[in-house]
Amino acid sequence: MVAVVEEGSVRVVSLPTLAREQPTTQATLVPTCVFVREKKRRLWPQFWRTEQEALIGQAALAYNFEGGAPGFAQSFKRALAQEPHRQVASVQGKPVAAREAAYLFLRELITVARGTLSNKKLTQLTISGPVGYFETYRAELAALTKRLGIKHFKTIDEPIAAALGYGVNVGRDETLLVVDWGGGTLNLAVIRLGPGVLASGAAPILAKHMVGKGGDDVDYWLMEELLPGFEDIAAGRYDAKWEVMRAKESVSRTGGSTPISWRGIQRTLDRETLVALLTKRGLYDDLQTALTDIKTQLAETAPDFKVDEVLLTGGSTLLPEVPAVVDSFFPEAIVRHDNEFVFTAVASGAARFAGGVPVDDFIYHDYAIAVQEADGSVGYELLSPRRTRYPTAPDFAVRYYADYAGMEEMRFRVCEIGRLGQVPALWEPRPNGSRYWSPKSEQERGQIVELNPTDAPIALSPAGVGTSPRLRVTYHINADRWLCMTVEDLVKKQTLRENVPVVRLR
Repeated sequence: MVAVVEEGSVRVVSLPTLAREQPTTQATLVPTCVFVREKKRRLWPQFWRTEQEALIGQAALAYNFEGGAPGFAQSFKRALAQEPHRQVASVQGKPVAAREAAYLFLRELITVARGTLSNKKLTQLTISGPVGYFETYRAELAALTKRLGIKHFKTIDEPIAAALGYGVNVGRDETLLVVDWGGGTLNLAVIRLGPGVLASGAAPILAKHMVGKGGDDVDYWLMEELLPGFEDIAAGRYDAKWEVMRAKESVSRTGGSTPISWRGIQRTLDRETLVALLTKRGLYDDLQTALTDIKTQLAETAPDFKVDEVLLTGGSTLLPEVPAVVDSFFPEAIVRHDNEFVFTAVASGAARFAGGVPVDDFIYHDYAIAVQEADGSVGYELLSPRRTRYPTAPDFAVRYYADYAGMEEMRFRVCEIGRLGQVPALWEPRPNGSRYWSPKSEQERGQIVELNPTDAPIALSPAGVGTSPRLRVTYHINADRWLCMTVEDLVKKQTLRENVPVVRLR
């Protein structure tokens, strides 16, 4: 994925000739792959020159639809850092090294991107790199960009880029875990944020873990389970993979079921079947093992630090139960998982880093006050909507609360709605100017986390009479993400609490 900085703002660039649109999310991703072939070019009427031509992204996949073509290279990113001379493809019996494959990929990607941007001048290029081999990877990329004639080049750790893309303030002292799960690998890295991170683009690595399993494996398992005989039809493998990938993404996104149709075979995939398959194949066990190892490493290398925030990026984090497993290991952390950023965070964060675009952090979930509805059920009054920038104004939210006859105390239960990044609650406006939501199922009730169950109630003296609003409460969010409240008794004309921190928002 490519993002650019234009006039102080970051924009993800659409490259339709290279990108593959995800069947359900419509995110357009450029697959990291190359198809190298020879092409003859006429110099004179009787003289021809043989040159290498490269297809990248979706065009390369389409040219390799039967699989196994010698000119096709896909796994050259990791080889570039470890074995840049290793052969990853061949053309007419001549080897193509990882370094050359990476060069051809970058060359074509930049050419197409510049054409999309009306051939605007490329003033600076920033490429993100996996943690762990930052320096060697950077050196290889620097050499390739110099060969491409790019004068200003920078690199940034992928977790830092993801954090910037998500809107995390990386200059704040915090410990960040990035769970990056794509088609081929699961990569986890714990890094320490701080003031020097934004300047250098790198951060101390406290723990890391990699599992060689991803969305491509899930697609293969689904084909094995649901489409018997797909391996015997070479020309149909590409269609089969696309069909199960579409179904997988649809079920992961909606939680429902979706039909699968391939060469006369009709199947249905639902969430229960997908979860059972992932369980049987050990995907959740692998994730739990990786998270356990991360916690063990962190306890050994940095026992004074705990994970403050978790970022989930990559398409495989959308698989059912994956966010819940991660959240169960780090229940006190801010777990950020948003479809809008899963695919774009790294690219947009790298562009933000390159352009020096400032980051304004925001609150990640909806926060509300629990209220009793007229029918006796519990509903929720929206207090701070998701993506609220902070710090807020001192009078960010002002609410009036009525008492009833004989009421001696009032409790304010602050709740987090949508902890794991599920579909946002649909808040409905009411005549009083506030917005409300009531859960209608166990799944929706599972999205609610009460944050201050042990807080003492506010005493009402004298007891309520139920004729008019009794308390005026003013809320705001400070620079450290604390929700603060000031409580005024309108009957006694007295301030009961002033600017008191209640809960720290995520």
